[in-house]
Amino acid sequence: MPDANARKNRLPRLLRRVLISLLFLILIWVVGSYWLLNSQWLPARISQFEGIDIHWEQGVSRHPGRWEVEGLYLAREDEILPISIEAERATLSLSLLALLRGELHIDALDAKGIRRLTVGDIALEADGQLHVTETTLSRDTLAIPNVSLAISNGRLVRLSDQVHLVRAINLNAEATLKTITPVNATSGELNPDLVAALSAQLQLDAQADAWDVFMPYLDALPWLTLAGGGTLTGELELTAGKLQPGSELMLDAPSMSLTVDEHRLRRPSDAPRWLVADNPPPRHTAKGEGQVRLTVENDQLHFSTQLTDVELADTHPYAQHAELRLATQVPNQRLDQLDLPTAATLALQGDITRLDMLNRYLSPDAEAASTEPGDIRVSGHGQIEASANIRESRPFDAQLSIQAPELKADIRGFTAQGGGSLNAQLTPQEDIEATFNFTDATLHHQERLLLDDAAINVVALSPVDPEKAREEASATLSWQSARLPNIDVLQPYLGAILPDPAPLQLLSGEATSHGQLSMASEQLSGEVHLAGNGLTTRWQHGEQDGTLTSDMQLFLPVQQAAMDGSTLDISGTRLSWQVADVDQPSERLASVLVLNDGRFQRRDNVPSGQFSLEGSVQRLGFLNAFLPDAHGLAIAGEGQLFAQGAFRNNRLQAPTRLRVNADQLEVMFLDYLATGRGELTAQLDSTEQAQLSLGIPRFTLRRQDDDSPHLQGRHFALTTQTERFSDVLESAQPEYFTTRIALPITEVPDFTRYNRYLPEGAGITLLDGQASLESEWLLEGLNAQGEITLRAFGAELALLDQQLRGDVHLALNLTDGDLETRRFIADDSFLRLENVSRQSENGSADAGWWVTLSMLDAQLAWEDPIRLASQLHLEMRDTGLLARLFLARARDSDWLGRLLNVHDIEGTALLEISGEQISLSDLTLTGGPLLLLSDVTLAERSADGALYARLGVLGLGVELEDSEPTLKVIQPRRWFDRWREANGK
Repeated sequence: MPDANARKNRLPRLLRRVLISLLFLILIWVVGSYWLLNSQWLPARISQFEGIDIHWEQGVSRHPGRWEVEGLYLAREDEILPISIEAERATLSLSLLALLRGELHIDALDAKGIRRLTVGDIALEADGQLHVTETTLSRDTLAIPNVSLAISNGRLVRLSDQVHLVRAINLNAEATLKTITPVNATSGELNPDLVAALSAQLQLDAQADAWDVFMPYLDALPWLTLAGGGTLTGELELTAGKLQPGSELMLDAPSMSLTVDEHRLRRPSDAPRWLVADNPPPRHTAKGEGQVRLTVENDQLHFSTQLTDVELADTHPYAQHAELRLATQVPNQRLDQLDLPTAATLALQGDITRLDMLNRYLSPDAEAASTEPGDIRVSGHGQIEASANIRESRPFDAQLSIQAPELKADIRGFTAQGGGSLNAQLTPQEDIEATFNFTDATLHHQERLLLDDAAINVVALSPVDPEKAREEASATLSWQSARLPNIDVLQPYLGAILPDPAPLQLLSGEATSHGQLSMASEQLSGEVHLAGNGLTTRWQHGEQDGTLTSDMQLFLPVQQAAMDGSTLDISGTRLSWQVADVDQPSERLASVLVLNDGRFQRRDNVPSGQFSLEGSVQRLGFLNAFLPDAHGLAIAGEGQLFAQGAFRNNRLQAPTRLRVNADQLEVMFLDYLATGRGELTAQLDSTEQAQLSLGIPRFTLRRQDDDSPHLQGRHFALTTQTERFSDVLESAQPEYFTTRIALPITEVPDFTRYNRYLPEGAGITLLDGQASLESEWLLEGLNAQGEITLRAFGAELALLDQQLRGDVHLALNLTDGDLETRRFIADDSFLRLENVSRQSENGSADAGWWVTLSMLDAQLAWEDPIRLASQLHLEMRDTGLLARLFLARARDSDWLGRLLNVHDIEGTALLEISGEQISLSDLTLTGGPLLLLSDVTLAERSADGALYARLGVLGLGVELEDSEPTLKVIQPRRWFDRWREANGK
């Protein structure tokens, strides 16, 4: 029993001892842990671990290894990857065995009231909770198998510059970091697999600034700037360092600004374009309500910015009520392996109020302070849709579409204005192509209205590079269904290639037009079509001019033209015009000219050119400006025209040739008009030698004021030439010209037409017969000479009351003529009558009679009728015919007729033909035994005068009064002398 009682007493004592020992140990732990936690000895010992810094303000321990502390600071000190946490309160469980091994291993950490959580240069300051387990912090090892974070009203700060990146953060996050050596001990560099060890999930709600959050991601887009703050929300899932599909980070900003700096959208080699002090590179700013998103889709990391109700501006606003979207993307990889985006897309649509902001993109050297002639300038307003792809800070391709109720484009001096559209494109080959379409538009050139109510299309193509643009930029201007209000606006363009004053002037008239012009490298080409009714033009040369109203069509191909007007090639031009036929006003006479070769130049303001043309011309009168009026020369008609030559200033250059094959050619010379089918040539053989020649193989001839039947002839030829062509261009004075006219063969079907040249009452009348005429003239200035030969066979004429029949041969040799007075010297001219017979009731009598009248010292005035004063030499077969003409007794008495018939007669006389009479005075005829003296005047269809005839020893006097002869047989010679004295002879 004692043993049993002893054992019963021993057990309580043991329990008391154990309990006392336990209480003592607890007391020792409490006292010791309090001392350890509040004496800073333990944190100091732990902080001696390499790369670890830990301390707290005060703490308590409920059981070994689990401490509750206040003011906790725990940090992994490393220059490459520093990590730290500061918390107001924390429950900390540390592995004591790890501490004995010199490592900091956190079994669990629950922190509340987080003051700051830093990773690298980023610090999170917030109210919230942090929970981590099984975490190892050392220089060589970093492991966080489980970490969760829940904060509110936090902020994210960049320590290097104390910038608050995100504010008002509400965040729930869970993360895992697998065990890894964060820093390579040898190289001192961050372990590239560090991010691959990280996985996380987080939900975010905060206030943030777009610049601070997203600009680091856009560092490779230096031309882009985001500004503006708003609500930042996000759901992110990270696995092995890679964002997972569905991850999204979004910023909603009530006011956001997106800025594109064009200066940074250039290669470094483009920098000189911006070195104009007064014209810095533009910065485009878009302001509006916006949203920024960062998402993972289709294994791509997408970034996008979208703004609504946007106002865009460079130096001044140019768009409003717009929507703008910017997007970029990169392949989704581990965060540390992500490539920064180098490409982006921009899209814009809205109202554009200032189209002039596009000028810098549509023109080479648009940034220069001065406006080059080749630049494109636009203005107006409308609706815009635009998009652009940007690669490596360079626009790669872009599209622009504008619908504008008011659109104006100025391209190389041509200004199109109206409602329309603009479509532009930047190609990957760095070319800009812009297309303008106008409706109901006007087209001006140098402030001149060229077209109205037109459909106009403009296509411009230019390399982006300004150096290339100067050589390669091009533009095409085309128009349809256009109206040219007045053709006089085209006169300055003619003036650029024609002499001054211009020989052709466009006066008035409306036309329709379509065409196309292409401009490249200071050159222009294309084609222009014009058509108009009732167009008025004027041909002018010197003081001569003429106005023509016609319907006209013009096809003008511009093969090549310099924009400065120095050269022009319009070969292939076709001009046609129609005018009313004078005789048949309802009919239209059509003319066509084709300029096979037309090349013109202007150097030092002096025009010159070469030309070759052909066509059909209905009005050849344009050549009259170069012909002498004093010669009566003028040309009319129609035919096929061929011309080739050159000019300089107002001077044609040798050789220049003009040929006209005329179906109907009218040639006026002196008082006559020759018509027929013929050929005309004009040529300039040297600087001062010019000649116009024409020939009509078969022609008709008449006096211009004569309605008598036309004469018929062959081989008409006319040549006019000058040795002073430069003076002719100033004024076509007659002394500058020499004209030759030849009518070698002319048939006169009605001989009576020449009665007009005889005094009407002289008693000599041409009754019937046909004749042939030969004529040749030489006109030198106002001096003229010519030869006229007239032959008539079987001609009938009346001499007073007697009729004669015979052959007539008249040869006029005219010299020293004065074209103003039409007076000539007619020396060496003659009239010969042959085979003359007197017609009577009994038939023909006195057959075979002839007479020749040769003119000496003759003065002829070419009038109607002709005036002639001449000394005559007469030769005749006999006197029998004259006696029977004037003496009725000689006709009735055969013996008297035979008595007065003396052969081989010669003599002289003075002949005067005036407008009213023909007088033959001082007539002296001799032959054999005959001497005949006479003065006779034919007027008022009767003969008056006196005659004395001596035949051997016999003498006879005859006095004629009203064609009635009175014989004087007593002293006839004395009577005759007295009669002469009495009549002033």
